[in-house]
Amino acid sequence: MTPRVLRSALHVSTALVLLTLLDSWQLLKLTLLAGGVVALVVETVRLRSPAMAGGLQRLVPVFRAAEARRPSGAAWLFVAYALVAWLPPPAPAAAVLAGALADPAAALVGGRWGRGAAKSWPGTGAALAVGSLALLVWGLPLHTALAAGALGAALERWSPFNDNLLIAPGVGLVVWLLV
Repeated sequence: MTPRVLRSALHVSTALVLLTLLDSWQLLKLTLLAGGVVALVVETVRLRSPAMAGGLQRLVPVFRAAEARRPSGAAWLFVAYALVAWLPPPAPAAAVLAGALADPAAALVGGRWGRGAAKSWPGTGAALAVGSLALLVWGLPLHTALAAGALGAALERWSPFNDNLLIAPGVGLVVWLLV
């Protein structure tokens, strides 16, 4: 498995935190908050300890070269999940679902059909389609799923910062406002 595919698979697997909903919304909130705290602690140690950074790279070879000196996309993703934990249901679950699925879809489709561009229209289309469809299947109304999916895709494409930090909160806010 290539690092890019492994990175996407791990990204998608973060949607498994939604299994905590089998017990309660409160458990989901606590799980998201704990994940954010753990991510910040791990990143702080990783960025300050070359031994820890090397060990993590060998254990999970998904870090990009630029992440050697700055927080990883995975850390930003869990910080984003912690931020959406404060929104009322169903916004946190929708945000996690879109955050877990839209960005990897964009990376895989854009990497295949994006003609080498870092961000491409095929990738943006994949983020929109996958994010909207996931939210629709989750049970959100069509207008909400499309609006949230569109904002998630736009943030994935044009984020001035790490898109992992912005997609989930953007989607969560749209769901909170429209549901």
